[in-house]
Amino acid sequence: MRQASFLRSSFSFGLAFGFAIELLALTGCGVPGTPLPPSLGLPKPVGDLKAVRKGSNVNLTWTAPKETTDGELIRRAGRMIVYRDSLTSAPAQARTEMPLDPTLRAAPTLKTGRPEKMLAQDALGAFLQPPRAIDFLVYTVVAQNNLGKSAGPSNQATIALVSTMEPPAEVKAVLSGQGVTISFVTGAAPQTETRVGTQYLYRIMRREEGSAQSVAAGQVRPANGPATFFDADIEWEKHYEYWVTPVTLWDSQTRRGEVEGDDSPVVKMFTHDTFPPATPTGLQAVFSGVGQKPFIDLTWTPNTEPDLAGYNVYRHMDGQAAVKTNTELLRTPSTRDMDVQAGGKYFYSVSAVDLRGNESAKSEEANEVVPK
Repeated sequence: MRQASFLRSSFSFGLAFGFAIELLALTGCGVPGTPLPPSLGLPKPVGDLKAVRKGSNVNLTWTAPKETTDGELIRRAGRMIVYRDSLTSAPAQARTEMPLDPTLRAAPTLKTGRPEKMLAQDALGAFLQPPRAIDFLVYTVVAQNNLGKSAGPSNQATIALVSTMEPPAEVKAVLSGQGVTISFVTGAAPQTETRVGTQYLYRIMRREEGSAQSVAAGQVRPANGPATFFDADIEWEKHYEYWVTPVTLWDSQTRRGEVEGDDSPVVKMFTHDTFPPATPTGLQAVFSGVGQKPFIDLTWTPNTEPDLAGYNVYRHMDGQAAVKTNTELLRTPSTRDMDVQAGGKYFYSVSAVDLRGNESAKSEEANEVVPK
């Protein structure tokens, strides 16, 4: 009896112990399966590096990685390094290194946070001085963790080492009834590059004052002397800013692009419309009314201004001052004068008025006699 009781107790203890061991294994591992290796903490490589050249400087922009190659949030500060190579360099040649301040934050970064845009600038300096040994530079960015390890370089961003013209020292703007005339003095185009084909032009830029957006109003070729450009694509009563940017178009057969030079000084223009429409022409006055109330029909050649609002008609008799006959602007180039008397001689003239109230000079007079 005692032996059987001991055996039952031992069996129950064994079951309980085995169940506890199994439960401990499950809760200790979290989930069944092979344990994953620890994360190396390598930031994801940058994939959106861009390089834009402006004169003798290169502006580099990219988005800082927020995750590691394992999909985890970056938790320890590292650094980014910008590298510069020439396309003609041998792979083993040491690259020029431009270290930046630490950019990966030590605190965890939420995935819902906005991507952090990075900016660096490189001065080309001696690369643009003759004799020029290379035609292109290539930039890459390497994101390193706190131990100096990385998952590899970013995409490549290439810029061309072509010449750019000097900007005009002064730009002038003159307003007329049809638009704005931009004038400046151009230089001579540089000699053609030996390995890269180039074309040169001056781009006239325009924007509304206070706006961050600009448009290319037009362009002219260098003439080594005075140049003008007429901008008819304006709106009245606007404050505009104009400047001129030299541009080099380049073509190496395998690739092509453009490089902007430095900008000229800005000239401001307020397009205040004080310019009247053209004076109407072709005015004719014809009497009608035999057997009925007499009247005089007036017709003239229509104006073609896009901002034309209408016409005014003026009338007078011999020795009298001209008086406007209409109370509202006439929309069409014709009208009928019913307020005439038999035996009277009437003199007429017409003016044009634009949308801002500018009135032209009066046309040449036409006259007509109402028979008795």
